[in-house]
Amino acid sequence: MTDRFDPNIPPTGPTDPAIEGEFLGIVGITDRPTLGKSNLVVNRAKQFDIDVTWHVFGNLVPLWLTALSVRTQDWVVTAFAESQGPGDEVSLGEVRVPVRGPFFSQDETYSAKIEVPAFTLPEGDPGNTAQAGVYKIVVTTFLDSDLGPVGYDMMGYAEGPIIKVEDPE
Repeated sequence: MTDRFDPNIPPTGPTDPAIEGEFLGIVGITDRPTLGKSNLVVNRAKQFDIDVTWHVFGNLVPLWLTALSVRTQDWVVTAFAESQGPGDEVSLGEVRVPVRGPFFSQDETYSAKIEVPAFTLPEGDPGNTAQAGVYKIVVTTFLDSDLGPVGYDMMGYAEGPIIKVEDPE
């Protein structure tokens, strides 16, 4: 959804200036070992990964990314866990993804993997009214601008799955 990216300047005609961004697919949670590609129940005693892919597109992309990449080398990708019910709000980690360049197309795709260490998220126990152990994952991508007033930064967010954290022991 392009409304989850800023700037969001859709074209109104075939040659109008445009720049948009969107996440490709959902934010994937991979717990090892797992039976499939993604898992919604995470073992708190083991590391898990958050995979995210996004792209920025439109005829302004080459100009915009070239201008920003002169002094900002990386996208900052951060993942958060928002408790669903009682519990903690947790920053899960941050990685940096090179902007690349100096030549950009009108559709640039990026991806990141955030490795979440074991024991980062508290689990929920039946009967525990202080900690649900259920979390919505949110990932942000941010490309900073020092070109003057606010408005040239690029930022997007994706709401990932809701996961349950437990320790099987």
